[in-house]
Amino acid sequence: ALTVLFLWALVSRFTELQQLTNTLRQGQWSLILVALISQAAYFTVFTASYQAAFSTLDIQTRTRDLVPVTLGSLFVNMVVPAGMAGGTALFAQELAKKGISAARTATGVLLQLIADFTAFTLILIPGLIYLNFEHDLKPYEIVAAIILLLMTVGLSGILLLGIWRPAWLYRVFAWTQRVVGGFFKRIRRDSPLAEGWAQENAGEFNQASLAAAGHPSRLMRTIGVALLAHLLDITTLYILFRAFNQSIELGTLIAGYAMGILFWIVSITPQGIGVVEGVMALTFSSLEINGAVAATVVLAFRGLTFWIPM
Repeated sequence: ALTVLFLWALVSRFTELQQLTNTLRQGQWSLILVALISQAAYFTVFTASYQAAFSTLDIQTRTRDLVPVTLGSLFVNMVVPAGMAGGTALFAQELAKKGISAARTATGVLLQLIADFTAFTLILIPGLIYLNFEHDLKPYEIVAAIILLLMTVGLSGILLLGIWRPAWLYRVFAWTQRVVGGFFKRIRRDSPLAEGWAQENAGEFNQASLAAAGHPSRLMRTIGVALLAHLLDITTLYILFRAFNQSIELGTLIAGYAMGILFWIVSITPQGIGVVEGVMALTFSSLEINGAVAATVVLAFRGLTFWIPM
């Protein structure tokens, strides 16, 4: 089924992929190559943030083993409309080979997501300040930033629930088990969740949450690795501007990147397809970057950060 969806994704976006190829040909190939290397470094470090998150929970993994899973989750999260659940399932399947429970793996993925959002916030705030200074901060950008804040608080709340209110956490798992069981009963199938699933997984999640709280230095390391990944992503964007013979100020670069990633996260379309490109190009052009160049660079950036890896 996923293979069919993958082919559908390629066919439905063939025009965009063809346009990406034509766009990359217009740039300086030496700098395009450097941008590709920078993006490869980004994905390696981004994957390392998962490794750091798992290490916080005393789950031993290797970054090189997680790279295929990270790239796979990029694809699955695009074609499966289930939030981060699809990607989490891939990590759970991989770590199950080492005897790691799905609940503990999900906690690690949740921890990485919180660290990634926290690190990105450190870039988003200067970007918003710069846009405000340039009198170019839009209401929808403020709303999107608030949504990201609420998402970060909500995800952190789930983790804290496992530490402070394990009984409440058990009720959430028990409710989930009842809903899943009811659904499979309607289609006359046995539930895939065993009778003691809620209690077992609530206990695993609780232990993993306590492990995260017990290693604050590892948690800070995870945030640091995630921040480094974003800095490498910004570097890729800067190199692409140079590849298309366009100089750019640091404030403009950060503001455009921040808006692009923000709407990648909060967009209603899978992986922000169609939204990220428009918002980034609009942000750069409103900050006195030539509109045609801005659109070209953004298209190339999305190609390197999303389409080629996917």
